[in-house]
Amino acid sequence: MDRCKDILCQIFGKSPISDEKDVAQNIYTFRFVLFCMIIYTFEEILNATGIFIVDKKIFVTGYIIACFFLLIHIVSLLVLGLDNPKTKYLSIFAIICVFNAASISLTYHMIIIIMIPLVIAGMYTSKRISVFTFVLTIFSIILITYAGYFYGVCDANMTLLTATSIGHLEKDGKFLMTQVNPNPFFTIGLYFVLPRCFLAVAFAYVSNSVNKVIRNSQKKAVQMELKASMDEMTGLYNKNRLLALLDEKVYDSQNIAVIYWDVNRLKYVNDNFGHIAGDRLIIKVAEAIRSSARKEDEAFRYGGDEFVMIINDGTVEIVQEILKRWESAIGKAAEGCNFPVSASVGYAIGERKYLEDVIAAADKNMYMCKHKVHEELSF
Repeated sequence: MDRCKDILCQIFGKSPISDEKDVAQNIYTFRFVLFCMIIYTFEEILNATGIFIVDKKIFVTGYIIACFFLLIHIVSLLVLGLDNPKTKYLSIFAIICVFNAASISLTYHMIIIIMIPLVIAGMYTSKRISVFTFVLTIFSIILITYAGYFYGVCDANMTLLTATSIGHLEKDGKFLMTQVNPNPFFTIGLYFVLPRCFLAVAFAYVSNSVNKVIRNSQKKAVQMELKASMDEMTGLYNKNRLLALLDEKVYDSQNIAVIYWDVNRLKYVNDNFGHIAGDRLIIKVAEAIRSSARKEDEAFRYGGDEFVMIINDGTVEIVQEILKRWESAIGKAAEGCNFPVSASVGYAIGERKYLEDVIAAADKNMYMCKHKVHEELSF
């Protein structure tokens, strides 16, 4: 029950953004189907009240079948979950079934929606889902065209095989063509199904091309954003990224740990071994920090020779584990160097919403360590 409630909250939440693959796409797909069914319901009400003039039995039959597939879609989402790899296939299948039910009953009113699943499939990065959707679309065109002719509000062109404008078929207010399609199976397949399949091929190509351009643009934008937030020399995040993190309120309810480093004797190394050696010292400390961090931790170059690591849900045990790895890494980094490689370190733990204060506390603890190092060097 709790799982179903969480899924419904995700589906109807304000921002369907998720790190899980295809979850956001599955949510948007369902929302689109639901939106279409709301429009369909409104049309059913108009038709039932006589404002529209479609055969009521045909309209109601198509509407009930569409509702049935919508219900199956909802149940499948609750059973499989939004992160199941099979969910996207079932979602596309449900959309096409809903559209088929509507299109068979209303035929020429709904012809435009046959191509919409191809657009929806473009949201997913998987090529398989695009191929799956295309195959179902071709099958749907065949099903809708034939079933719509025999059981729905069929297209006049399919019924009477008209091939020109009304001006050539009307005289003195009378329609001149009265013969009904004598061979619907052949003529519908050749003159209606085949051209629509060609259009589906062209539409799928255009849709995939547009989505590819959009994804490439998004990828470049992400790369540019990432580049703007990285420190080129050390490969860690820069101070701008840390300042942006201070404005985020997503994890305010969490505890957070901050580790603060300051490189020791940088001026001494610059003065006695040169600034290139000083840069190498900073890089070695940064590499030790990066190698000690877990996948979910974020490390920043906070100043010229200062570094900060942010640890969500941080505890003393986690911090000590990271510092133990860092001490081992910085020891290895110092091997074979003709200049001293070390850094003073301090840490603090507090609430995420007071991140600035936690950073300040870690900075203060780091300086206590640095002062101790200076005393030892002086001694």
